[in-house]
Amino acid sequence: MSQKIKETGIEIGKREMIMKMCDKGYTIAQIADVAGMDEKQIEDTIKNAELLSV
Repeated sequence: MSQKIKETGIEIGKREMIMKMCDKGYTIAQIADVAGMDEKQIEDTIKNAELLSV
């Protein structure tokens, strides 16, 4: 169970980092490079976060 909590925390942290970078004007490609994810994952993360904040 503690492993799942740790993984969830990491995902939340990544999502927050992605959104901060997006807010500061970084491109999708730049965010993907820093996060070690592909651009589609970054786009999906941003879209999902925007949906949750509405």
